[in-house]
Amino acid sequence: MAYSTESDLLNRIEEATLIQLTDRTGSGQVDSALVTTAIEDADAIINGIISSVYQVPLTNVPRVIRELSSTIAVYRLHLFRSVDSGVWKDAYKGAISFLDLVAERKATLEGVVAKPSTAGSQANSVEFISEDRKFSRSKLSEW
Repeated sequence: MAYSTESDLLNRIEEATLIQLTDRTGSGQVDSALVTTAIEDADAIINGIISSVYQVPLTNVPRVIRELSSTIAVYRLHLFRSVDSGVWKDAYKGAISFLDLVAERKATLEGVVAKPSTAGSQANSVEFISEDRKFSRSKLSEW
C-alpha cells in the first residue's frame, strides 16, 4: 500500500504543474504511471530511513507520512524533468530531516508502534563465562 496517492500530490500542487512534470508524450494528461513510480520511490526512501525504528511498510499510515511521501514524490518528479525548484528542494530536505529525527528516536509517528530497542534486547540476554581450559594441545605438549 502506497503512503500517498495522486490526489495527495494534487493537494500539494496544481494539476497543470503535475501535467508539466509527468507528461512525456504531449498528451496534456497526467502520466499516472510516472506518478506511481515517484510515490514508490518516495516510500522506499521513507522505509529505508525509518526501518530501524518501525516495522515497514507501515500498515497504519499517519498523516505526516502521507504528507512526506507526497512531498518527496513531487520533488522527485521535479528531478525527473530536471527542474531545479528551490522550494521543493527545501521541502525535500525538511522531510528527510524529520525522518532522520524519527530514525534517531527523537520524534515519533503517531499511531504507529515502534520496534523494541536493540539495547533493551541485549539487557535481557545471558552471557556465560568460564575458566580457562585446563587441558589443551599447548598445555599437554610439556607432558
